Amino acid sequence: MEQHSSEQQHHRGPRSHRPGKHRLEAWLWKDVHRQVIHSIDHPSLVPSEASVSSASRCELVCSYNWAFGQDEKIHIPVGSAAVFQNISLPVTIPKDRGTFFVDQNAARVPDFPFAPLFRATASMNPSFRFDDIDVLVNRNSLRKLLDFSAGRSQDSFRVNLHLVHRTLVIERCERTARELISGSKNSGWGRNFERKFTTYPPGLEDSTAHHRALRYQLGDLACVVRFEVDACYEKTGEGSCSEPLEGAMGRLAVGDGPGEVAASPKLPTQPSMAQATAAEIKTAIKPKSPSAYMPQLWFGRTPWLIIGQHANGTFEQLKITHVAARFTNWEERHQADLRKLVTVLAHLRQAVEEHGGRHCVAIYEKTAKTPEIKVYSSCVVKQAVPDDLRRKLWKSQINGPPTL
Repeated sequence: MEQHSSEQQHHRGPRSHRPGKHRLEAWLWKDVHRQVIHSIDHPSLVPSEASVSSASRCELVCSYNWAFGQDEKIHIPVGSAAVFQNISLPVTIPKDRGTFFVDQNAARVPDFPFAPLFRATASMNPSFRFDDIDVLVNRNSLRKLLDFSAGRSQDSFRVNLHLVHRTLVIERCERTARELISGSKNSGWGRNFERKFTTYPPGLEDSTAHHRALRYQLGDLACVVRFEVDACYEKTGEGSCSEPLEGAMGRLAVGDGPGEVAASPKLPTQPSMAQATAAEIKTAIKPKSPSAYMPQLWFGRTPWLIIGQHANGTFEQLKITHVAARFTNWEERHQADLRKLVTVLAHLRQAVEEHGGRHCVAIYEKTAKTPEIKVYSSCVVKQAVPDDLRRKLWKSQINGPPTL
């Protein structure tokens, strides 16, 4: 993804006191002014007043499938995750090997990582507006911010912050948007397991991933959360993964000019995948409790967890759990941390507002003595939303902070 260049740094302190002095974390500081404009320290976090519950209404905003290739093409509407297949066990699978996406959205649309979501929303949900949305964020970023809110140790991280009218847009930022896996002893089996046990439905065979965005409340914040779904799981005897959907499939060019939507020849009508069939797939050598994966499942409102248990790549057992039944218990046990997360999100939005709505960067350093997230001004002028999509998806065209 973004790479560090020491010549681009500003407001440096003495070399021995420079943040991000470790080479592996240099990417955190690319295009960042070094003057802190806002700080959120964990010891002073106060839980928000409103309770956080998954019982609140959850709305599908959009979904799309990335299509294989080097271009910026997505399948809309609505697409489906690959359907989980019942395969006789045991089965032996080779270790993962090759180049894989860490963040496919950022890898394929680096200037506007949320553009696929915006274009899919404009196409399949044209009446939806973001004016009443407080936060637009990826599930991955929420998990990192929750770990910070809970005081759990984690690797350093960075997120990019934008304000579009009153909506805080939090962009995921990784050291690299792709990773090379060599098949060494440190490699896993997860990707090859997914390939073996899932198949995309007709018309979507060239898909590389299924992404969707849900609108739901986090306390008093209205959020749109984007995430990837590993599989569509059909419980035996409960029918199809799909729900009826009017309209036809098309291919949308994410990188098209303002207001343009270029569709390829129509594919057969593709029914919508029901959220109730969404599944997360994991592999494990030793048995793991579903609780280990609950933040990821909860933020994605993903009801099914499929764990393939293996010995050196030979899978002998599948554990399939309906985890949605555990959401309420989990959120009650972690209520204080979830409310602190809401406080963190409010602080991040406040920081950008106080900076005139301009592009900012939030950084957490693992090596800091006190766990804290510091917000800095960015050295670059950057928008989160292409102008044509901002006009389509926000009614507000005047007032409010600038979109840069």
